[in-house]
Amino acid sequence: MPGPAGAHPADEVSWRSMAVALRVPAFAWYWIGQLISGTGTWSQAIAQSWLVLDLTHSAVDLGTITMLQFLPILAFALVGGVVADRVGRRRLLVITQIALTVQAVILGALVATHVVTVWEIGLLALALGTTNALNNPAQQAFVPELVGRALLADAVALNSVQFNTARMLGGAVGGLAIATWGIDGALFLNAASFLPIIAILATIRPAYADDHPVASGHSVYGDLRGGLSYAVRTASVRQVLALFAVIGLLGFNWQVAVPLLARFVLHRSATGFGDLMAAIGAGSLVGAIVLARDRRATETRLAIGGVALGLVLVALGLTRSYPVSLLLLGLGGVAGIVTSITANTRLQLLTPDRLRGRVMGIYVLLMGGTTPIGAFVLGELAGHLGTGTALIIFGAATAIAVTALGLRPTPGTVDEPSG
Repeated sequence: MPGPAGAHPADEVSWRSMAVALRVPAFAWYWIGQLISGTGTWSQAIAQSWLVLDLTHSAVDLGTITMLQFLPILAFALVGGVVADRVGRRRLLVITQIALTVQAVILGALVATHVVTVWEIGLLALALGTTNALNNPAQQAFVPELVGRALLADAVALNSVQFNTARMLGGAVGGLAIATWGIDGALFLNAASFLPIIAILATIRPAYADDHPVASGHSVYGDLRGGLSYAVRTASVRQVLALFAVIGLLGFNWQVAVPLLARFVLHRSATGFGDLMAAIGAGSLVGAIVLARDRRATETRLAIGGVALGLVLVALGLTRSYPVSLLLLGLGGVAGIVTSITANTRLQLLTPDRLRGRVMGIYVLLMGGTTPIGAFVLGELAGHLGTGTALIIFGAATAIAVTALGLRPTPGTVDEPSG
C-alpha cells in the first residue's frame, strides 16, 4: 500500500533524517522547551510522592493521591481530544502551561509554610490531572503542526528521546533538590521550568497549523462519537488501542510502585528514590534512541514490549537488592518506551489530520487515564499483601493479558492510508 505523502520509502530512519526535524526552528525550540519543563515535571512527581509518604507513611494513601491525579484524564481526556481538534492547539498549550505553573506554585507555598495536608495534595492533584486532560492530547497532536507529515515519524521519535531524557534528569534532579532545598524547592523548581516553554509557545508560528480551525458543524458529543467510531471501525487502530489499554492499566504504575519499592522494600532515602526513577528514564532514553532509527511500528513489537514489561514487574517483586532493582527498572524503562513509541507512532501515521486530536486523546486516556484504577488497586494490594506481592500480581497480569490479546498483527500496516 502506498505510504503517506512524503513518508520515507525505507523502514530505517537515519540520524541525518532525524536531524532534519530538528532543523525546523519551531520544532527545535519546542523540543528544548519541553525538555526543560519535562525535567521540572518529573522533579515534582518525585517530590509529591515523597511528600505523601512523609505525611502518611501509607501505600494506600499514595495510591489514592495518584488515583486523584490521573482520574480527570480518565474522565476528560477524550473531551480534551475534541477540544484539541476544535481550537488552536498552540494557544491551548499556552493556557495549560500557565495553569500547571500556578498549581506547582500553590503546592510549593503550602509545603514551604508547613500547612500542607494530604487533602490539599489531593485537591491539587485533581487540578493537575484536569489540566493535563486538556494539555496532553493537544501536546501529542501539536507535533505534526510543527514538522508536517513527512517528518512525523522522526519528530515522534525525537519527542520520545526528549521525554525520557527529562524523566531521567528529573528523577535525579528531583531527589537531589529534595535533599538540598527540601520538597518545596523541588516544587518551585518545576514552576520555574514552565517559563521557557510558555515563552516559546507564545512566539513560535507552526508552519503546518491553522490557529483558527473551522468548526466541524457537530456538537462536542458528535465530534467525540466520530473519533470513537473511527477508532472502533479501523481494525489496525482498534488493535493498537486494545493492547495499549492493558499495558496502561497494569504496567504503567511507576509513580506508585517505585516510591513504595524505595521506601518499604529497599529502605532508601529521597535521593535513592530519585535514582530509581532516573533508572527508568535512562532505560527509556536508551530504548528511544534505538527505536528512533526504526519506523516499523508493528503490533507484534507493541505486544512483545508489553510482555517484557510484565516480566520486569514480576522480577522487581521478587528482588530485595538495590543494584538489581536499578537494573530491572532500566529494563522496565526500555520495555515501556517500546510500547509507548510504537503505539504513538502507529496511531499518528494511521490517523487522518482531522481526527488526530481525538485519537491521540484516546491514546492519552490509555497512557494516563487508566492509572487511577491501576494505582488505586496497586496501592490497596501493597497495603494488604506487601509491595513485592503486589508487583508480582500486576506483572503477571500484564504479561498474561497481553499474550491473550495475541502477538499476531491485525491486517494493515503503519503506512496504509486512513480516513
